[in-house]
Amino acid sequence: MRVLLINSNLKDDILAAPPIGLCYVASAAEVAGHEVRVLDLCFKRHIEQELEQAIIGFSPQVIGVSLRNLDNANMLRPISYLPSALQIVQQIRALTAAPLVLGGSGASLDPQGVLEFLHGDYLIVSEGEKSFVALLEALNRGESPADIPGVAMWRQGKFHLTPPQLTSFPSGNPRLAKWVDLTPYEKMGVSYTVQTKRGCRMRCIYCTYNQVLEGNRLRLRSPSEVVDEIEDALYRFKPETFEIVDSVFNDPMGHCQEILEEIIRRPWKARFTTMGVSPKNLDGKFLHLMQRAGFTSFMISPESASETMLTSYQKGFGVEDLRRAAEAINRFSFPVLWNFLIGGPGETNRTLQETLEFIEQYLVRKKGPPYNLANIFLGVRIYPGTKLWQIALNEGFVHDQCSPLRPLWYLSRELDLDVTIRQLQQAACRWPEIALGGMEKYLPLTKIFGVVGKVFPFPKPYWQHLLWVNNLLIKLGVRSLFQAGGVPAQLREYLKLQGNIPISGR
Repeated sequence: MRVLLINSNLKDDILAAPPIGLCYVASAAEVAGHEVRVLDLCFKRHIEQELEQAIIGFSPQVIGVSLRNLDNANMLRPISYLPSALQIVQQIRALTAAPLVLGGSGASLDPQGVLEFLHGDYLIVSEGEKSFVALLEALNRGESPADIPGVAMWRQGKFHLTPPQLTSFPSGNPRLAKWVDLTPYEKMGVSYTVQTKRGCRMRCIYCTYNQVLEGNRLRLRSPSEVVDEIEDALYRFKPETFEIVDSVFNDPMGHCQEILEEIIRRPWKARFTTMGVSPKNLDGKFLHLMQRAGFTSFMISPESASETMLTSYQKGFGVEDLRRAAEAINRFSFPVLWNFLIGGPGETNRTLQETLEFIEQYLVRKKGPPYNLANIFLGVRIYPGTKLWQIALNEGFVHDQCSPLRPLWYLSRELDLDVTIRQLQQAACRWPEIALGGMEKYLPLTKIFGVVGKVFPFPKPYWQHLLWVNNLLIKLGVRSLFQAGGVPAQLREYLKLQGNIPISGR
């Protein structure tokens, strides 16, 4: 069959992400004998024309549309990605009657809601390499796909989903650069993405990886297969940097070490980064191994530096683990992006202060490298299927009729929001290492890095340069101008409209 797969993610700033999941599906469908094309709409300026050219010129028999996220998960500046996805689907429907299959991690977060909102014919939940190929075969034979694991559809007017079966990591190279032009991504400082495993055995109460998307059982790729993929991409496409996009890079530690050692054994050199390093068992020996393998930066998401909140979030490590990890990191020169999530169950202004004190003690740069950046988000996005969803139901933050398609938030009632905003703003005005979630409105300006970088190359990742931008704003005395005086009232009103129990004047 002729299959057109479309990436509907239009986020073209510094947080742009190559659609690795879509490429895995494209490669699997091609191996199964189908004629496959991929249309990546990220960075495209004339969406309607791109769709028309792809559909009229190819005449696909099946079209798949990938939805990476429902929204930006930022309570201070919430942005839904569904309206743009709906517009894309409507344009597709105007051009062809081919069956429309929805997929991607965003679609899996609320299959029924997404299928209904985007008027799809079918929806793939979780991984698509096997489910989508099986769906194509059923459609080609004129058979019902209702019993295929991971396929959702309307059946006799009712929503029907056969649960996915996550048994092993699907074999095969996604061949990212074969399907997607990575040039505009690299201009924004984005890396060539690689997965070494799926599944997450951490128990974080808010996370969709372990509870919804990939399951809590680890499915590992062979270290040699992973490094073969990296080597093939390095020789053929010469990307500047590779990024390991596992939910937790260094769990299990033994598998991760085998991959690093295999990279070191190869005759070539490459640059690496990763989005998910756990502070548990993170020491100088492991960081030295990362450095030898070519890692030049990474991200770490402790979410809090309060023992109370680490226990509440069920992170699986404590403050002492975090301190040891920070001390080890500070003996190296890695730029490190630390993510903190403020407002979960049990958060108080005292626990917030504990996190800010940790940032001051361990992350604020005294002189020279390392370059730490503390990215702080206020409010925790609530997704169905997570432990936090049930907590939010019990506490009245959401009710049974709340649609997860709309951004829904948990924000501890034990926080005095006026004091909270003051704490965050005062810390941001003192320390350039702090970036607040409200900075998202300035992300479109990060495209400047891609333009200026052609003449004056900036070291990557580009997020590290927020440090000198923030430092300049502080020295000029203008960072205080970004005060958000009306934010507490806006947050309280937002939560009331969300359907929670009315909040007090706090």
